[in-house]
Amino acid sequence: MVTIARRRPRYLDRAVEELTRRVLDSLRAGGASAGDLALAGAPHPDEAATALGEAAADPDLAPRVEAWLPALLTSADPAAGARRLVAIAECARKDGRRLDADPAPLARVLGASAFLGRWLVREPAWLADLASEVPPPDPPPPDAAWSDLRRVKYRGLLRVAARDLAGRPFDAGLAELSDLADGILRRALALAAGSGAQPALFALGKLGGRELNFSSDVDLLFVCDAPPDARGHAAREQASRVVRALGHGLEERTEEGFGYRVDLDLRPEGPAGALARGVEGTLGYYELRGAEWERQMLLRLRHVAGSPDAAQQFVRGIEPFVYRRAIDPGVIDAVREMKARIERERREAGRDVDANLKEGPGGIRDVEFTVQALQLFHAGRRPELRTGNVLDAIAALAGAGLLPEDSAAALDAGYRWLRRAEHALQLAEEHQTAQLPADPAGRTALARRMGGGEPEGEAARARFEADLARVRGQVREQFESLVLGGSTR
Repeated sequence: MVTIARRRPRYLDRAVEELTRRVLDSLRAGGASAGDLALAGAPHPDEAATALGEAAADPDLAPRVEAWLPALLTSADPAAGARRLVAIAECARKDGRRLDADPAPLARVLGASAFLGRWLVREPAWLADLASEVPPPDPPPPDAAWSDLRRVKYRGLLRVAARDLAGRPFDAGLAELSDLADGILRRALALAAGSGAQPALFALGKLGGRELNFSSDVDLLFVCDAPPDARGHAAREQASRVVRALGHGLEERTEEGFGYRVDLDLRPEGPAGALARGVEGTLGYYELRGAEWERQMLLRLRHVAGSPDAAQQFVRGIEPFVYRRAIDPGVIDAVREMKARIERERREAGRDVDANLKEGPGGIRDVEFTVQALQLFHAGRRPELRTGNVLDAIAALAGAGLLPEDSAAALDAGYRWLRRAEHALQLAEEHQTAQLPADPAGRTALARRMGGGEPEGEAARARFEADLARVRGQVREQFESLVLGGSTR
């Protein structure tokens, strides 16, 4: 996630200490130097100088300035971070309290994420979540209402972000985000169903693989207990009502934000298809009309909530469709053609694919499609390859001798870096995006959210650009070798 990929060199620590000393001296002399802040990469140096001066003058922040200042100086937005730090301290005084939170992790979050900063101003009790041992997200309580689910989500995102910005391993954040969504979906399904039957809720996409984005939609598929004939009509209609209620409850935007964006378009027949089908009807669709891309999509199928009977029947029934024991020589070709079509259609639509971490050459989908092509080709005879988690699949393919060691290392490292960058993009304002900023200031802010600790913003951006070019080049090389050049015909 948005974590530091390797141990910080000592010379960077010394350089940041020197920058901090200069800014401290200028603050004590009457005001922070906008020149120093411009050098650090602050997007608005004059505003940052004013905001840091106000923070350094705050009676509760001044005694601990040496703890929070370095974190803000190397953050994406020192001005916004300093303003919210002051706002939190002022709110505490109005309530007759002192700001007891450790200012360093607080400053890291405030300088990295605008939407989480707003939540901390609004919910001062959440400051305890930024202690040195930040707890993992809590599941929603059994009696949670829709508004409670939104609050559980945002408090969970805060805890994940705080742990990631402190430098913990990448994989842990993905698992926590996925577990958080699972718990909310289970309670949301119960709310939507009321006293009625719950269809089986399956996760697909990144949630299915337990590697959810920091800000993402959740790809869902619903299957219910209903025969495929007229006798099952009432059950299918009831299940569809539950799906609609769940989507509305999660997507409704209030002053507290929203739960999750729900994407149901991967269901049989896409947007034109029924929101929920019975087990037999769903299996019949895939048996008669299922496409290669749907086999690839179902690699990440995972039961999250709802009817266990329908879930077990569907998982058993869909296995022969997804995992064919006979080697299919067209698998690699189909995956290659799908990726080429995606890139072509995006370019024809005028999108800057080359600046997209997900869809562009050497991006996240190149890793996903490479791994999934190999799974579709081999997993029918190798059950140990059957996982929706990309990193686990890379390890399994390498362990089975089906992916060269150097290829596995390149794909693993590339995927981790690209996903960290994607999360860093989304951390700012919870926007669902994988598009890199075009302006230098935006790239510098992204580098900071990625953990770039150089005191000069230009140096942090330069390292980010170099890492981006290297990672995408290595990933594309593997995709071209294993997929583009892997035709079996």
